[in-house]
Amino acid sequence: MTAVKICGLTRKADVELALELGAAYLGFNFASGSPRRVAVETAAKIAPAGGRTARRVGVFVDETADEIRRAIDAGSLDLLQFHRTVRAEDFRYGIPVVGVVSVAGGGGAVRLPRFAKRCHALLLDTLVAGRPGGTGRRFDWRRARNSARRLRTPLWVAGGLSAENVGEAIRCLQPAAVDVASGVESSPGMKDRARLTAFFEAVGRADEDRE
Repeated sequence: MTAVKICGLTRKADVELALELGAAYLGFNFASGSPRRVAVETAAKIAPAGGRTARRVGVFVDETADEIRRAIDAGSLDLLQFHRTVRAEDFRYGIPVVGVVSVAGGGGAVRLPRFAKRCHALLLDTLVAGRPGGTGRRFDWRRARNSARRLRTPLWVAGGLSAENVGEAIRCLQPAAVDVASGVESSPGMKDRARLTAFFEAVGRADEDRE
């Protein structure tokens, strides 16, 4: 089964809905400048509930060690995700790390980070230097397929996913998890019930095709 991560959560109602639909991971974006940034105080109120059935993922870019530790404590975080090239110091918090791999130009070229083997998972996404978070644009899944198959670390996929195309991404890349934010929103940080529901249904259909 393909796990689902709902990222950019900012409201308790959206956390509850994601859990109701079966999310395996809940993403809370603490990156400065992100339109989905959640304050530490807010995360303390909405994130802990996720621990019942889902793992809580803190998303960062270049926050300080103190800021990261505050977010870990407030959000009861289970995983750390850095939306940039992973660094040695990212592993000092004693929490598993999701390393983000930028797919060059959206064309499918994958370059593994130096510390890939130490990561809990590797997330393929389209990134822009200096921009917190992904671009919300898909990359060429078919061209990335050969690189993805060589990975020994579990593969997660993001980048422009929606109910309309997540099935294709799953069939092409057979990831352990898919990661979505903008594709299930009515506006940044505000999840849409109908889009979320349709997304989970599409993942379920794609998994049936894989069996």
